[in-house]
Amino acid sequence: MKLRDDSTGKSKIAENKARNTALLSIFLVGLCVGMIIAERVYIQRGGRVPKPRFLQTHHDALSRIGGAAGHSQQTAAVKQAAGSSSAQFNYPDTAPARNDLEEVLRKIAPSKEVFVAVANKNVNWDGMLGTFCSGIKAAGIENHLILALDQETKDWCEQNGINAYLLSLEIHSAQKGTGDNHAVSAMKFGILKRFVELGWSPLLSDVDIAVLQNPFNYLYRDSDVEGMSDGFDERTAYGGIEGFDDPSMGWARYAQYYKHFNLNSGLFYLHANERTLDLLQRLDKRLSEKQYWDQTAYNEEIFFLSHGSYKSPQVSVRVMDIDQFMNSKRLFKDVRKRSRDQQPAKPVMVHVNYHPDKHERMKAIIKYYGGEEHALDAFPGGSEKGTRRR
Repeated sequence: MKLRDDSTGKSKIAENKARNTALLSIFLVGLCVGMIIAERVYIQRGGRVPKPRFLQTHHDALSRIGGAAGHSQQTAAVKQAAGSSSAQFNYPDTAPARNDLEEVLRKIAPSKEVFVAVANKNVNWDGMLGTFCSGIKAAGIENHLILALDQETKDWCEQNGINAYLLSLEIHSAQKGTGDNHAVSAMKFGILKRFVELGWSPLLSDVDIAVLQNPFNYLYRDSDVEGMSDGFDERTAYGGIEGFDDPSMGWARYAQYYKHFNLNSGLFYLHANERTLDLLQRLDKRLSEKQYWDQTAYNEEIFFLSHGSYKSPQVSVRVMDIDQFMNSKRLFKDVRKRSRDQQPAKPVMVHVNYHPDKHERMKAIIKYYGGEEHALDAFPGGSEKGTRRR
């Protein structure tokens, strides 16, 4: 009879080692399976990270440092920092003006920032330019300038106490046949180039915007471009990581990329420097040679990455706060449906970019934020009846 060797405990040690090895193997297999399942769930849900909390807004920060007084202090501090860190085109104010545009700018915008809009008689036939300019006056934007494309518009501005400058422009041959609005819009980058070359930082605004507050009080001035987004919530406006699945890659099938909606080319601020001048020169040249939507070109020049022999303008970008510089989809599909105590504070500007009945909505927006609770009720959320809800 063969006896078991228990005197030294070797058999027990061997059994424990075998058991531990088996448990470790099971654990590792489970861990791998769990990771694969988690990645599959991630992709099936669109590769989305949890929705971010509402970001602290500029308005919230200011309310904690003393309201309007704190606001002006912070604006001055940020402006000073931006001016010291950026290569401004400093031309002595005591030197003779280089052209008649600079003469006008020295009078109306000595701070080297100017609120600019391009207009012709077509945008005033139903009074939309008048509504827009009433907002400028009510908001106290003294450093404004309407770039009139015809004498009739310039005369109207002067009769109504609005700063105006007459521009004689010929539509680029490449943009002929695109419609008056698109053709004029494609020329705005060449127009803005004149301001940046002189050292003025322009805030460009389309005319289909309800102006409710002075936008210069809400700029950060820490980037080359501050622009309004076509995004209608935090994720679409500010961006987020998305997942991509290519099963043919096997182990390496999953990847990620960054996605956000385009900036709107109808409302943005440019800090006058070499980079923004380069951006405007590229856009002006491109749109003078090829029929292209100006907003698409604008975003391509800003966001396409340098690669190979191509070097982008390398402008830094800040997206404007979506509740301060609001687009009409966010307002009509989301914000107005909330109870008033859950709505963000009164916006600075509301761009009616998502809806064709622009002027009627502009007037209603002004009434709504002027205290008329039901001023927006008659309008659908989209452009068609029955689209009030998501």
